[in-house]
Amino acid sequence: MPPPRWMLPRSTLTEHVRGRLRNLREAALDALAVVLPVTCASCGDVDRALCRSCAEHLARIALVRECGVRISSADGRRILVFAASDYVGPTKALVAALKERGRADAARPLAVLLRKAVGALAEAETAAADAFDGSQAPAWVAVLAPSSAKSLRNRGYSHLALLWGLAMPGVRNARGLRVIRRVEDQAGLTVAARAENLHDAYRSEPGLEGVRVVLVDDVVTSGATLRESVRALEAVGAVVVGCVVIAEAVRRNPQSRGVELDTRGE
Repeated sequence: MPPPRWMLPRSTLTEHVRGRLRNLREAALDALAVVLPVTCASCGDVDRALCRSCAEHLARIALVRECGVRISSADGRRILVFAASDYVGPTKALVAALKERGRADAARPLAVLLRKAVGALAEAETAAADAFDGSQAPAWVAVLAPSSAKSLRNRGYSHLALLWGLAMPGVRNARGLRVIRRVEDQAGLTVAARAENLHDAYRSEPGLEGVRVVLVDDVVTSGATLRESVRALEAVGAVVVGCVVIAEAVRRNPQSRGVELDTRGE
């Protein structure tokens, strides 16, 4: 016979309560899907905002890791980039739904991935500090990669601000970057054209001199957006300690090396 709940250790009781709350939330979502049906933001079936099948697929492809793209500071220091998924399947569909179709409800499952990427970077920072002198890693401020004014008008919201608020509630972020000139849609551009398209396109807001910054974006392909963001931040004296993204677009077709994958613009 299991012991009464009042005799359970605090940690076990807390996990028990969390489990009950998760079950109640799942039941409520199932009931709501019957009364007010919506389509899955990933596959389009009439179900929840993310159906069970797509949620399970998302969990299978989630893989937190350091990205292969190389980002460097002005002095040659390597800046680590962490992602939590490949840019495929439901991850790709959810990003498109959030950015292109106004599906703000697609942000919650993506925020879970973003939080995992942040955790991986934080662990790497802590390990580096311990290896150096045993101290704690200094605090940092999150800076969101910029979107063009046109994109913000079309969406009606900043998708990265929404994602960050869900992923890291209560953790400060700064909109320290802005687009200062017209840029073309990145979809379909070659690697060289993408870099040229963003050359000197961003400007950092004042007040970040000496501040340790973690750069936040949704998808990384060649790294052009991250590199231009790093350049703009370092121009005002910020120190970029790392980058986090939801997903990394990995090319698997060797014949397409010169062409950027479609990340649906910026």
